Amino acid sequence: MKKLSAFIMVLLVLCGFMFADVTVKNLGDGTAEVTFFYGNPKATEVVVAGSWTDWEKAPHPMTKVEKGWEYKTIVPIADTVLKYKFISDGNWTPDIKAPDTIDDGFGGKNGLVEVAVLAAAEAPAASGAAAAPATGKLKFQTWSMLGFQTKFNIKDGFETESAGINLKSYLKVGGDMLPNMPVYIEVALAEQDGFENLYKKDSLSWGDGFQNLLVDTIFDPIYFYGGQEASKSYLGHLKLGLTTPYVEFATGYKYAKLPAHKNVSWTTLDQDWEAGYNSVGGFSAFTLGQALRQIGDVKINAQILPNRTADRAGSQYGMAAWASAEYAGHYVDLQYNGAYGKTYKTIFDEVMEMDIIAGYSGKFGPIGVKLNALMNKYGDVKNADGTRAGYTPPSSDVGTVYSDADFIDNFAANVQTSYGSDLITATLGYRMRGVQASMMYVEDGKADDHEHIKDQLGDRNSQRVWLNLSSKPMSYLSVGLDTSVDMVLDKNKTIAFADKDNLKLSVKPSAGLKLQELAGIDASVDVYGQMYYNTKDKFADGTADGNQFKLKEIGVKFALGALNDAVKGIDVMYGLDNDNDTALFNTLLAAVKLPMNVTAQAGFGIRTAKGDAANPDTPFGFFLGASTPLKVLQKPVLYAQFLYGMDPYKGFGDGQENFNLDGYTLDSGVGNWQNNAAVRVGMHWDL
Repeated sequence: MKKLSAFIMVLLVLCGFMFADVTVKNLGDGTAEVTFFYGNPKATEVVVAGSWTDWEKAPHPMTKVEKGWEYKTIVPIADTVLKYKFISDGNWTPDIKAPDTIDDGFGGKNGLVEVAVLAAAEAPAASGAAAAPATGKLKFQTWSMLGFQTKFNIKDGFETESAGINLKSYLKVGGDMLPNMPVYIEVALAEQDGFENLYKKDSLSWGDGFQNLLVDTIFDPIYFYGGQEASKSYLGHLKLGLTTPYVEFATGYKYAKLPAHKNVSWTTLDQDWEAGYNSVGGFSAFTLGQALRQIGDVKINAQILPNRTADRAGSQYGMAAWASAEYAGHYVDLQYNGAYGKTYKTIFDEVMEMDIIAGYSGKFGPIGVKLNALMNKYGDVKNADGTRAGYTPPSSDVGTVYSDADFIDNFAANVQTSYGSDLITATLGYRMRGVQASMMYVEDGKADDHEHIKDQLGDRNSQRVWLNLSSKPMSYLSVGLDTSVDMVLDKNKTIAFADKDNLKLSVKPSAGLKLQELAGIDASVDVYGQMYYNTKDKFADGTADGNQFKLKEIGVKFALGALNDAVKGIDVMYGLDNDNDTALFNTLLAAVKLPMNVTAQAGFGIRTAKGDAANPDTPFGFFLGASTPLKVLQKPVLYAQFLYGMDPYKGFGDGQENFNLDGYTLDSGVGNWQNNAAVRVGMHWDL
């Protein structure tokens, strides 16, 4: 296996980039029209996601034009900076013809549009003079949050439980420090998020808290606001590089992210996989330069990624290498991963894991095909007496694995065929995963917003067949139906389901109605529901509900455009969340856009006990909130909130003025705040 790993390490890769462009037109009234163009007419759906759309939370659809896709927006010229990427048929796509770029913090690039700079260059370009080229200057970024919260206990007569001031601040500098020498530096200045440094019941008095606040704000502010631990301020991300026409080199250390990679339907190098979260570890990335990415009509790319982060902690040597090619609408991708020893002397003496991942996508008229396959090979850890102990892949859900498992145990696959027309889009797919199939550089769990092992491969020892249908029978009506059947792959193996013979059927109908054409109203309605049916009385995750049928979720959104100068728009969302063993949650949320860019939010939630569960202490919750961008202090977003018995907002550090939604239901339900109330005031900067 060691010899095989050494031969596979270097691969050729082929990858196609579609062409895009951005233009800015000065409208003469202090605003400009910004036009984004994405040059892939074969794509079936393209949206632009950026800093002004809350990225993928509310991307803007692009319009199909003769040679691709187009999106226009009007923005103020002064101080407007837009960061963006395209999402083409579900795939994040950087704009290689962007007027400028900025590091996205995940090993890739976001397009960057400085509207004032491009508007100023428009006049000489229109008169025939050469526009000034984009500079390679270093650019400063920050994602910083400053907030105050007081938390109360509803059951104890609104007694104060805690209060505090939080600061989370990440300072980032990226760009070219010298020509063709990119650098990206991130300093985690503060990571305070406890809201308990002013008062905590039975632990910290108000007097001591305010005394500490006043003294340390003057004498030691970073220590106080940073979390009162030395480790809360640190070098979080350091990446250096060298760009030539033939090779692009980058090296990262510590919390720097590995360059992300998507192999057709699977994310195979996760955007949040650190070089080493234990303050050690690093990587080197060697990528084909632009001069080598075209051979005739074939577009190619390749990357070799030796690293010391096979365990994500930074103490195990590893390798990732991928190669891809695109020709005449057909794309292939081959990737190798390897996990080696933990010392430089034993780096190839122990090859503990090897992944081979292959992918293909192609178009055959209106038919699209996507294929992915994964094969694992594991080594064995030896006990002190020489006996076999098995190997446990880090950050995975497979547990202990063994080298002598059957082929099917180490295999996973995903196959899907899609058909698209002006009336209907259909995707039929099948996926399967062996009991110890896994992917290096992709973690398990759902702590953040990106795809994980289970999201992509499914549960261990499981298989799924699915059919997704969507149609637009009328210009104002769209309908969809997502269906799937989950079942055990091998009944003789350790299984992921509670019953070997259980079949889980999932059905999710959806519909969208635009009322502009139908009734002349600037409004839309979107609705969906999700339900399960099991052939046994246990669900695929092993939980018993007593019923074979389960209505999991219902979501409805009503969006109304501007009514007058006072009301610029209204969004109302209803969600029913039944994905809980003890309680049923109903929520109604509303956001109203007001003058001066103020967004007002309000809503309530009701929790009802299920089955024999005890009645909730606080069955009813409500909240009020408001947010607005300021024109001073580098334009932060200012927000204020009052919560009672529920918390519909994202956590501090994630943009706390935004709802935390899963579809149109609250991502964390209503249950984790039922006995508390709170007052919050805060600001966040996204520069």
